[in-house]
Amino acid sequence: MLPERRQVLIDLNTAAVVRAEVGPIGWLVLEAIAAHAPPGRNVVEVRCSSRSLAGIIGASRDSVARAFRTLTDEGIVERVDHREERSGRFSSTTYLIDLAAAGIAVVTVSHQALPVPTAAHQQRTPGGQLSLLA
Repeated sequence: MLPERRQVLIDLNTAAVVRAEVGPIGWLVLEAIAAHAPPGRNVVEVRCSSRSLAGIIGASRDSVARAFRTLTDEGIVERVDHREERSGRFSSTTYLIDLAAAGIAVVTVSHQALPVPTAAHQQRTPGGQLSLLA
């Protein structure tokens, strides 16, 4: 049995408005997250740092942090800071990303519906830098 294939679908009308509001780095952040999202989810939870995501999209850490703030201001991202129960110290951050609000959907597609990529078109997938939470 062939493994499941996914595609990212973009509603161009919604995406045009969102791109204008969040800028190119903000849109790249959304695309990088969508590329790792499971199919059929409108909202995904992501645990990553600005530094690790910056490495994936090829931007600076500060640019990605600014993009997250802009995405938060636009209501597409919700930042959730986690603290250690006993000490109250900061432990990690997760982000709830509303892909549907950005006009992005991840779907499962049939193998017959997709063109077979050549070696020149295959992209390497960064390993372990971005993890989506169930």
